[in-house]
Amino acid sequence: MRPPEALQNLIDPFVKQCGGEIVAEVLDTGTNLPQNADYLFRNAGVIAELKSLEDDTFEESFRAKMGDLAGSWQRRGLLIVFGMTRVDLHRLPPVCQHELLELIAGPLQTKIFAKANQQIRSTKKLLDLPDAKGLVMVASDGNESLPPMDVLYFLGRILRKKHPDGTPQYSNIHSLLYFNPRMPAAFTGSDQPALVWATVPRQDEDQGMTGFLNALGDQFRGYMERTMAVRFGEAEPIKGQRPTLGFLGVAPQMPHIRVTDPPRVKPQRKA
Repeated sequence: MRPPEALQNLIDPFVKQCGGEIVAEVLDTGTNLPQNADYLFRNAGVIAELKSLEDDTFEESFRAKMGDLAGSWQRRGLLIVFGMTRVDLHRLPPVCQHELLELIAGPLQTKIFAKANQQIRSTKKLLDLPDAKGLVMVASDGNESLPPMDVLYFLGRILRKKHPDGTPQYSNIHSLLYFNPRMPAAFTGSDQPALVWATVPRQDEDQGMTGFLNALGDQFRGYMERTMAVRFGEAEPIKGQRPTLGFLGVAPQMPHIRVTDPPRVKPQRKA
């Protein structure tokens, strides 16, 4: 369930604390705000758009498509399932991973990447910052169906999609950030809350963006621990195993999502 308070009430103060600006406060109040990005980190040359994965809507149409896809895998000998089971993305054969990505990626592409790409492009023009780099910030904020590592997998694959001619499909987005500011997560075998701050640059060699996001992440951890009065744990490696990450108190489910823009109230014109 999505928390009742607007996500920006938590993120806006952090952005300002780090020297960032709220684009809605920079632009003239007559600007159509939903078409613009949320944040400007002027010194870093970064324009950021915040998106949230909210409460679940497991529609019957998705159930049917998922069932058809799993049935196809069984007929082709790619997956053997008896009864009902949860699909573990990382254990699927590569061809199944690709087909599942294509099935579930639609909402992520249209409501996150395509929209954020347009919003960042529009803001670059409005602020006359043609060389600014774009960042999409994706927060799990109520959706319990996609485990954190699955979210990151899908987002990273989509970010790096290209057109047939080799150019980036989302050319105004140079990196993504995935985090869980209000959905406690935990590593396998632990009940200590874990804070996710995972970044994926569109180009691995983009050291400037990577350095900026790493520094921002260090500040965010301290900000969250002070704000929430919680100390966040870190992964403790288990011999022979990779630590897995899930949301605290959430049983594994079949994946389903709803993506929205967190609502933003227009600032009042000053007298």
